Amino acid sequence: MYQELIDKKAKLAVIGLGYVGLPIALEFARKISVIGFDINAKRVEMMRNSIDPSNELEKRSF
Repeated sequence: MYQELIDKKAKLAVIGLGYVGLPIALEFARKISVIGFDINAKRVEMMRNSIDPSNELEKRSF
C-alpha cells in the first residue's frame, strides 16, 4: 500500500478537516494524492474558496 501511495496509484483519505485533519491532509498532499472528507458543508465550501476556517494555516498552504 505504501508504494501505491508514493506512485499515486492510490489515495489517502482524511476524515474530518478540522484543526487536526486539515493540516495533516495538506502535509501529506505534498508527496501523495489525498482526498479529504468533512460533514460540515460550510467548512468544505470555505476551503474550496481558499479560506481556512480554523485559521491554522498560512495562505500559501492552499
